[in-house]
Amino acid sequence: MQETVTLTNWQFFLLLLLAAYALWRMLFLPLLQRMIYHRSQTTERILDEELKFGLPSYAMANRQLWVDRIINDPQVNAAIALAADHLGTKEEALAQAKKFATEIVPTFNALLYFRIGYWVARKWLRLFYWIQVGFSAESEYKNIPKDSCVVMVSNHRSNFDPLLLIYLTSKAAPVSYSAGEWALVFPFQQFLHALGFFIVRRDQPDNPLYHRILERYVFLATSHCMPQGVFIEGGLSRDGRIQPLKLGLLNYLVKAFDQGSCKDIVFIPCALNYDKIPEDRTLIAHQEEGFNSKGAFYSLFSFLKFFTTVATYVMPRRHKPFGYACVNFGKPVSLNAWQQEHNVIISDQDKVDRRQSITALGNDLAARIGSLLPVLPTYLLASVLANSDDLPISELKLKVRATKLIDNLIATGVPVFLPNNDGDYALSQGIYVLLRRKIIEPTGDGQFRLVESQKRLLEYYCNTVSDFVDSTSAKTSWKSQCQ
Repeated sequence: MQETVTLTNWQFFLLLLLAAYALWRMLFLPLLQRMIYHRSQTTERILDEELKFGLPSYAMANRQLWVDRIINDPQVNAAIALAADHLGTKEEALAQAKKFATEIVPTFNALLYFRIGYWVARKWLRLFYWIQVGFSAESEYKNIPKDSCVVMVSNHRSNFDPLLLIYLTSKAAPVSYSAGEWALVFPFQQFLHALGFFIVRRDQPDNPLYHRILERYVFLATSHCMPQGVFIEGGLSRDGRIQPLKLGLLNYLVKAFDQGSCKDIVFIPCALNYDKIPEDRTLIAHQEEGFNSKGAFYSLFSFLKFFTTVATYVMPRRHKPFGYACVNFGKPVSLNAWQQEHNVIISDQDKVDRRQSITALGNDLAARIGSLLPVLPTYLLASVLANSDDLPISELKLKVRATKLIDNLIATGVPVFLPNNDGDYALSQGIYVLLRRKIIEPTGDGQFRLVESQKRLLEYYCNTVSDFVDSTSAKTSWKSQCQ
């Protein structure tokens, strides 16, 4: 017996939709998952053999296992019990702890990090900068033991910093950095977590539960030798100088010394500098109050504004519009050797002595970073202009004075970066950047003068190299104008 069934249009489309969903769940999705799984396994195996410091197996652990281990940590349990007194019930405190742990703990994906993340960082950065490594103590990195946790410690100049360091260190190890609370918004949180970023809130300064969870995460990651990245200033420099140190994360890292599989912590000082920092005008505008009081929405808005501004330069006719980006990598500093040199064992110290030791370690690392800071010709030209009393100035006279300053700095061991080892070419590039930044303008008779409205930007450039220039220049007018 045959019977014809007539379907309305909406019934037909509903049936078609359900059939497509079933086909996706039962055929295509399993095939896709299997393909990604096998590709990930192949990538991890290759990376573990080719990376200098290997691929930490603990980084590949299931994210939920990380969260559960942190929540069940005895120190976190004690913090939850204390938080319950303020929140009302232990269930509320536990729910908040799980929320914090979920925000912090990343979901590292080797395939995304080394395939997509590396490609994005490489393509994105090379749209704007000529990327150079000025100095690297690479020969000494080969002697770092495998049971050491490698920590990249650097200054913080731009939001590009993590991408730049990830790009340049991708052949050695995957490095985990922190991101601010702006990254808690979809899709930034998911993407950055997959790249190994852990997210740190700045709006919880007096929340002991949050800081305990953050501490235990950093401890677990370090004790299992997962390479870490720390910006010693804690935030972007708003005036060009290295900012007062924030040593909270450094303290958490040191607690993992000789714990788990970590027999030593090896710090690698890194110093970054750029001809042009895309967000420097925003940083200058917030020199006094900073961003902490603005809230997460303002931070996200500022990031999107920064991203939009940068995206306008993605045009074929604007080849490398931001000039050069340079990084210097210094000699490794073993925490074990540092403690022996200073005759201290930080883990055995009381709270007061420990704070002093962490401060001394932080100051030591910051001094090493400061001595490695790449001095770009753009900054030296800005210094010469600020020190000149006979403006407007011709290009020839400007280059002559800058060349003398460069020679003096190089003679004292300052890491001056000269593209192509060509001083004239480097200074021409620097003048081009200053013209693009509208710090100087041509007078029409072959000379340049300062633009009065850009005085604070000029000071920003001066401040970046003030320690180097003050020690070599006999004049005092530069210092009076740039401070």
